[in-house]
Amino acid sequence: MKNEQGFSMFKMMFWGAIIAAGVVYGYMIIPVYNAYWKVQDTFEGVSRSMSDSNEGAIRSRLPDLFHVKYLAAGEVPDEFYDNLIIKADGGHVEISSSYHVTVWLLGPVEGVDPNSNYEEKDLKGMDKLRAKLRQDFDFKPYAETP
Repeated sequence: MKNEQGFSMFKMMFWGAIIAAGVVYGYMIIPVYNAYWKVQDTFEGVSRSMSDSNEGAIRSRLPDLFHVKYLAAGEVPDEFYDNLIIKADGGHVEISSSYHVTVWLLGPVEGVDPNSNYEEKDLKGMDKLRAKLRQDFDFKPYAETP
């Protein structure tokens, strides 16, 4: 019998599945990091160009600056605005915030409230896999006038 060489259908499906999983993962993760980079870039711009402004002026200007960077309202959670700290004192600006983002690769768990504190033993069936495949990100954008 002759040795067959080449790319079998099984190999093609296997590698296709690996590549597709990587593309889907990137599709879900890249927007989270993109929003962080936009916020960080805005903070650095504020610390450079608005160093002589007061806290109120910076707070009122931030939504317009985010709009210029194409940062939509839902791209960062409300926690970002709750944790926003601006220190401005005539020539020096320090601006920071912190927020948490959870990406559910297979959708949120259904048996319990996904925003509550639950233990893995409380989950059943597909919820166990959903909980294991979720990705948690903590971001802390920060910038200050040099």
